[in-house]
Amino acid sequence: MVLVPQAKIAVPRLPPGFVERAALRADLDPAAPADVVLVCAPAGYGKTLLLADWARSSTLTDTAWVTVDRDDNDPGRLWAAVVAALATCPSVPSAGEPHIGADQRRAPDPDQLAESLLALPRPVHLVLDDVHELVEPQVLRALARFLTIMPSTVRLVLASRLDPPLSLPRLRLAGRLRELRAAQMAFTPDQAGALLAGAGLELSRPQVDVLHRRTGGWPAGLRLAALGLAESADREAFLTQFSGDDRSVADYLIGEILSDLPADVQEFLRVISISDPVPVGLAAELTGRDAAGGVLDALERQTSLVTATGPGRDAYQVQELLRTHLLAELRRLGVRRTADLHGAAARWWAAQDQPVDALEHATRSGDTPLVAELLHRFAVRLVLAGDHGPLRRAMTTIGAPATTSDPTLALASALTHLEAGELSAAQSDLRRGRRSSPADGGADLAVLRAVADQLAAVPSGPVPATVAELEVLSAEPELEALARLTRGSSQLGHHDLVGAGTELRAALALSRRHAFDYLAMQCLALLGVVAGTTGDMRAMRTASGQALDIAADHGWESTQWSGAASAMTSYTALLRADPTVAEHRSAEALLGGTVAWSPALRYVLRAVHGAAVFDLGDRAAGLAELQQARSEFGDHDGSEEQCAAAAMLEFRAAQLLGHSVATRTVLTWLAEHLGDVGEAAVMRAWTDAAAGRHEHARALLRPVLDGPVATVLPHTVVDAWLIETSIALTAGERPAARRALLSALTAAELIDAVRPFAHAGPGVREMLVHQRGSFGASDAFVDRALAAGAGRGHEEALLSERELTVLELLPSLLSLDEIAADIIVSVNTVKSHVRSIYSKLGVSSRRLAVLTARERGLLGSSVH
Repeated sequence: MVLVPQAKIAVPRLPPGFVERAALRADLDPAAPADVVLVCAPAGYGKTLLLADWARSSTLTDTAWVTVDRDDNDPGRLWAAVVAALATCPSVPSAGEPHIGADQRRAPDPDQLAESLLALPRPVHLVLDDVHELVEPQVLRALARFLTIMPSTVRLVLASRLDPPLSLPRLRLAGRLRELRAAQMAFTPDQAGALLAGAGLELSRPQVDVLHRRTGGWPAGLRLAALGLAESADREAFLTQFSGDDRSVADYLIGEILSDLPADVQEFLRVISISDPVPVGLAAELTGRDAAGGVLDALERQTSLVTATGPGRDAYQVQELLRTHLLAELRRLGVRRTADLHGAAARWWAAQDQPVDALEHATRSGDTPLVAELLHRFAVRLVLAGDHGPLRRAMTTIGAPATTSDPTLALASALTHLEAGELSAAQSDLRRGRRSSPADGGADLAVLRAVADQLAAVPSGPVPATVAELEVLSAEPELEALARLTRGSSQLGHHDLVGAGTELRAALALSRRHAFDYLAMQCLALLGVVAGTTGDMRAMRTASGQALDIAADHGWESTQWSGAASAMTSYTALLRADPTVAEHRSAEALLGGTVAWSPALRYVLRAVHGAAVFDLGDRAAGLAELQQARSEFGDHDGSEEQCAAAAMLEFRAAQLLGHSVATRTVLTWLAEHLGDVGEAAVMRAWTDAAAGRHEHARALLRPVLDGPVATVLPHTVVDAWLIETSIALTAGERPAARRALLSALTAAELIDAVRPFAHAGPGVREMLVHQRGSFGASDAFVDRALAAGAGRGHEEALLSERELTVLELLPSLLSLDEIAADIIVSVNTVKSHVRSIYSKLGVSSRRLAVLTARERGLLGSSVH
């Protein structure tokens, strides 16, 4: 009779700090017809603890547990342990124990055991832990036999580091097999945080995320990291350096994982560790094994040390800590060999037309000629795709001497510096490129040089033909796209909006066709400028929004182009009278900006933010920010549109607050920067109208409204028509006022400019209220304009209780005499209350008072 130690058949205890995994535990629950469960993952994934927790939490089904070891390669010992484990189950009657083993002096064979288990009154779970210890053919045949004839009263659960040779495909096909693999066993970030907290470590979520990423959620790796962190005086340094080369991790990997693998498989894994992930073709190239795909597939199925990725499952990832350990081991075995492998990987990726991976491996190889060769081929494409990190690292590898003697590399380096906002470095590159450039370098070099020169605006030396003058564009799509972008930008600067739009749309089409995402963001941002300059604010908002979407997808929010798109979307939100959105977007952009941003971009964003703060009610703070933004901008260069927009915002805020000195200051600043533009005339007309000099104001407005004096901003005309409306109302010219108001509405609706109405005088607002419903197709826009003006009048004091009583009766059809009789006061008292209500609400009529009171929540919204 074989004696079985009690520890071998006892369900293991759960250690302190055990992290429950309810979802995985639920996956283990019975689901017919899957009567076999395989939990397969490398060492340290918590297979034993998961099954122990499941067994202890199961109240409806008994669990028989066997911890398999190497001695169980003797069939007699294995089946004796199984019998002993089953005998511990309450559902197995003690009187029936002899039926489990036909002869207690020797262990049963699989057929006898299966027959005996038919007599069990209810099903049991039989867990065989560490099945990978079974390697002898005899015992494996016996286990396979048992699987074939196993009765329905038993559900077999196998835990193993490797796939056991038990005809798993047949079990899958029959629907009898349920599997849990390393990918499912890996800890989530939340579970990793729970494990680390259970170890007494108080880590921030970003720190937990770093460890989770480094370990790939491998529980043993997280526990080893916890031990190291507990002993480390510098947690940040530990987190930065923690890898598979850490001594404790390396010892575990060697002792528990790699020692189980054949030497050739270990070498295979070492070689492919230089790439993450590693495509099958690259694995074959690096290892010289045509059947590398089969090796990787077998490793995934049998060990879970690698995981197939990608839609075609044609690339594999090695478990992260294992990969970093193998890579460190590879370097120790020979730095030159590691460099050669990276060089081979670079050439393979280049052949696949994958520039990022090719350059990264070439840079790691230290092979300067190879890096230069790849830069010649891929640099411009990487600039346009936005892959600036690999490009900069490659440029650093080849160093300044290479750019000195190679004009193409010098120009590519210049473009890289320009995108980073490093104008001085870019201009140095351009000077080197000019000195080393041959007289006739071909169309490609000419395009590249013209683009770089134009973008950097180099003042010194002879300037070659600009892109706009080049008749023949390069046949290379990246150079053609870059040339069209630059040509469009140049035409935009010269106010050729039609030509700019044509070139930029062509560049955008090329960028989308060839996945030049960074170029697409640039094109969309510039198309937003084109649309805004022509007055198409909706198109401006759409193009800028698409640019921001690309920036968000790629993490380019801090770039100049994303900042420009943010400025445009913020400004259009402000024009739509949505200051909340304008304030949020401009603040977010300013917070994420970099020193590479132009002063003009910062000025516009700060001006929009200040105007939004003003519109939201904090008028003094809003004006102060507008003034500070202009002061910091100083004498820097900015486009006409940028200067005019910011100046108009500041002027109107100062005027509404009655700061005459501030209005004169900003008017003088605008005149110095842009001359006698339409915006300056409108500013003067605002000042004259406010001072009662109506005829002089009209004289200033007439050239703007009739066309001889052009405005920089399309919505300035709306402001001009609204000033004319107010003047006409004051003069009692109601037909002329209506015509002016209709012109303002027509111009505003086309460009979605609601904000001018929010700050228009009470006369304009009253006219909109009185004539609501008579504007035809513009009535919906009138409703938006009135809603935008709600709450933007005078800073009213609280209404008294008696004034509120009178206000509640104003929506009725009662006359003031009838209201006086209703509340038992004199009609003169009612008239005094009504005048006070008008003053506090900033209105001049009964109808407008009712509308404003409803908008401010002082009255219900029902119609009387």
